[in-house]
Amino acid sequence: MNAIARGELIGIFPRAEPLTVPESELAVYRHLKDALPAGWTAWHSLKVRTKSAEFAEADFVIADPARGILGLEVKGGLITKDDGVWRQNGQPMKASPLDQAHRFVRLLLAKFKDRGLTSPPIGVATAFPDTDFELPPSQGDLEGIVIGARDLPYLGDVLPRVLEQALRPITWGKPWPDWVAFVHGLWCESWPKSMNLSQVVKGFETKRTRLDAEQFTALECILENDLVLVRGGAGTGKTLLAQELAIREAHAGRSFLFLTFTDALGLELAARVGLPGSVVSPIGRFALDRLRRTGFGEPERYEPAFWDDVTRGAAESDGLWDGCGFDTVIVDEGQDFGAAEWKIVERCAGRGGPRRLWIFADEDQAFWDDRRIPAEIGARAVKFALRRPYRCPPAVQALADAYVDGGWGDGAGRFEAAAQGLADGTIKVVVCGDGEPEAHAAVGREIRAAKKQGFAEREIAVVSLRGMMHPGNVMRNPTLGRCELAQATDLAHRERVVCDTFLRYKGLERPMIIVGDVSPDSSRYPVRMNIAVSRAFGALRIVVSRGELEKDPVLKRLAESGASVDDA
Repeated sequence: MNAIARGELIGIFPRAEPLTVPESELAVYRHLKDALPAGWTAWHSLKVRTKSAEFAEADFVIADPARGILGLEVKGGLITKDDGVWRQNGQPMKASPLDQAHRFVRLLLAKFKDRGLTSPPIGVATAFPDTDFELPPSQGDLEGIVIGARDLPYLGDVLPRVLEQALRPITWGKPWPDWVAFVHGLWCESWPKSMNLSQVVKGFETKRTRLDAEQFTALECILENDLVLVRGGAGTGKTLLAQELAIREAHAGRSFLFLTFTDALGLELAARVGLPGSVVSPIGRFALDRLRRTGFGEPERYEPAFWDDVTRGAAESDGLWDGCGFDTVIVDEGQDFGAAEWKIVERCAGRGGPRRLWIFADEDQAFWDDRRIPAEIGARAVKFALRRPYRCPPAVQALADAYVDGGWGDGAGRFEAAAQGLADGTIKVVVCGDGEPEAHAAVGREIRAAKKQGFAEREIAVVSLRGMMHPGNVMRNPTLGRCELAQATDLAHRERVVCDTFLRYKGLERPMIIVGDVSPDSSRYPVRMNIAVSRAFGALRIVVSRGELEKDPVLKRLAESGASVDDA
């Protein structure tokens, strides 16, 4: 070899596990790293751009120096093909999974030609790491050579066979002998030297918004049962699963009632899945809509006590629910429903109403001691647990778990994971002076810093740990960081920075979360922190005064590790 010894090019690149890729690609990467045949080379995310400015990317390029190249396109989720239409998680795909792979091959051949070099044979295959085929699909079924979930543990044996099948029809001339080094040079050119934080965050998008094998198992379980209770921590995909179920019910011609506790989540879901014949609503607004039919008088200003009166009044009004029947009732945030809310659910789910009641809950986010899922429902329901978190990066998840479990503990490297987030900028603790003006000014500076890092205003949310009516809530600022603010319920201003309370922001998320109004003396403080920090699916900033930091042993230990801690 010219500049690079052959031994240096054996194995997978990058050497370290990529952090910002879809879970499906990460699964393939791990298996390749462990089982790549001896002497072979693999590259993740190889990009090529031709002289004519055409661009293509392969999920993986795998090279056998004695035989040729395999371009591997990876698709996560459940992959099917029905009547000529490719589907991913039941949704039609824009094109065959092989289209992108074939385009990459064409442009890679052009790169060799541009340099006046003879290319080795190049074939293509697809990998569906979440799809478990009982029998290997034929090429006629899936139009290509397919690696399924059952093949992944045996890649060392599978890859030579797949490569042979992919290259069987290709009989090109003798390639240039240093072609592996040439391909590696292309990978080095395409591998990002640096990315700003917002670009890194976008790498988490796919795995957040796609059902995986665990969630599909839950989906099938739920569809087969009339009464189901699904439990899962923050970010395990409860709302995503509930949303998918609602859409499937609508497509099956069944009416559904989809209830949430918080206004913001209910309004957001209504905008996403509101369908004719069905209702998606926060339960308070649903109850108010029913009461309006009786001439119920509304105050000029809605306060928390008002909504308690609404749900209680609606629950006790016998004639209010005549003819209120749905085929299915879906409850999200079930841990926050009180006796009145459950009575409304019962009225909509009983009396010849739906045959199905599906409940999603997370007791670790329960804030009120007097609100719980009725024991009778818990006893009768088929139960399913979602255990795998998807929303948060590992560092943020480790911090959220520390608040759930009452501290860092000794196992699982939780503190080390969070500290790594400090080191790489995923988490930052901003220590400010005592007093609300200083703290709120620090929040504003973090908004400006986030924008400089590439985050748009619509990607930033400030989450206060105080109640909405608290006079010192950061929400009372009309602007922060030179940005106009919007509340989570203000769907007309989604492009703005959102500033709202931890309770009102339950169930929602943004790439950049800035936690403010930190006060460890607050009631249920660990619950407040768990809810707030777990809203981040990219980066997290916590603004805390020196005095309050001393009262929080979890945050104090993290801050004392030193990295990415700003003294505002």
